[in-house]
Amino acid sequence: MIKGKNCWVQFSSHKELRTDNFNSNNSVKAQSVLRSALPVLMAQQCMGMGLIPDGSVLQSHVPYGNGGGNGGGLNTILRVVVDNALYPVSLDVLHGIFSRFGKVLKIIIFTKNNQFQALIQYPDRNSATMAKQSLDGQNIYTGCCTLRIDYSRMDQLRVTYNNDKSRDYLNPNLPSGDSQGVMMYTDNLRQLQASMMQGQQQPLMHAFGGGNSNGNGNMMNDLLQSGNGFNASMLQSAFGRQGFMGQSNSANSVMLVSKFDEELVTPDVLFILFGVYGDVMRVKILFNKKDTALVQMSEPRGAQLAILHLDRVKLFGKQIRVTASRHTDVQMPKEGQPDSGLTRDFTNSPLHRFKKPGSKNFQNIFPPADTLHLSNIPPDVSEEDISRYFQEAGFNVRQCKFFPKDRKMALVQVASAEEGVEALIKMHNFQLNKNTHLRVSFSKTNIREQQ
Repeated sequence: MIKGKNCWVQFSSHKELRTDNFNSNNSVKAQSVLRSALPVLMAQQCMGMGLIPDGSVLQSHVPYGNGGGNGGGLNTILRVVVDNALYPVSLDVLHGIFSRFGKVLKIIIFTKNNQFQALIQYPDRNSATMAKQSLDGQNIYTGCCTLRIDYSRMDQLRVTYNNDKSRDYLNPNLPSGDSQGVMMYTDNLRQLQASMMQGQQQPLMHAFGGGNSNGNGNMMNDLLQSGNGFNASMLQSAFGRQGFMGQSNSANSVMLVSKFDEELVTPDVLFILFGVYGDVMRVKILFNKKDTALVQMSEPRGAQLAILHLDRVKLFGKQIRVTASRHTDVQMPKEGQPDSGLTRDFTNSPLHRFKKPGSKNFQNIFPPADTLHLSNIPPDVSEEDISRYFQEAGFNVRQCKFFPKDRKMALVQVASAEEGVEALIKMHNFQLNKNTHLRVSFSKTNIREQQ
């Protein structure tokens, strides 16, 4: 209902509206009518309803707040889940994206079930509805960081600190509290290179064009030009000072790994662990500093993911450090030069996970966890067999379950994420029978969620 009159909204066969200078007044009126009708149309699509005869789609009988289902009904607070989060997503990045649809009042970010999530509050339901309709299913970056959006059941967000985890934009004077950075990504965010995928001309997604646009724009470019106060310093805050949007002067595929147990860690151990995040080409443990190694990946993207997920992870009881190296490649020892097996070339290894273009492994990269994903299981191997193999290898198996619809895959839960790292290293490529070897990776979900 607009100005007391019922209005009907339907899709037109026209692809665009054309106006000219002689009809500027009519153009202004038409745009005003369209802006007034848009919230009604968006609510209609969101709720799957037809227009009510009196035009009052947004009356109180439309559920909101504590609605049913996975999320709430029409509400001012959105719950955002970032699927396939290969790259950092900061609070400022989310604010820049979502403020295009209205004033963002508050944001809280957190991790649940190994998934990056956020709660975002608008002042009105119309803004929240337009943001949900426009952004749900979109990628922040090409092929990853997919936004899954529904309405929260909460009526109000309570923010007590303004820091990297929460922000009240109406109360900038709140204390910073204990700011450790985004929970899902340790304090290594600011060390990451901003060049996300070397060799790709469009490392970031087509934004707000629905993913089927002509590809001329991307979300970050739109944000930088939007006038919403989102600028280069925010991107640098999120991704490091080397640059952003695929423009880095020092994208590197070599990492420096240090502070590991030199008695237990070998080049093969590092190859298996770092191979979860990219194809490892070479590993060199330093001859005069055997708790330190250089690991070279096939591309910078793999190195960045490994830094993101493995820095400060515990390996055989010691917290390792993983940083970008100043070296651009790992040199093999010269002929006759003593090496004691400290340098290995894995270029032609059959265990590379990402050598096939478009492999599903690119979509299943997760941080270390106590739950492991197993695949390539032959039909004659049972859950009891798998549990026994892990137990005989020295691991405390809490649960083991096949996938309900695919017995070639299973989940195994061990005592801790630290034990999960060691189990992956030891059990990946474990021989199940004469012709079959086990494939192991970290799981996004636990066994209870899978059920």
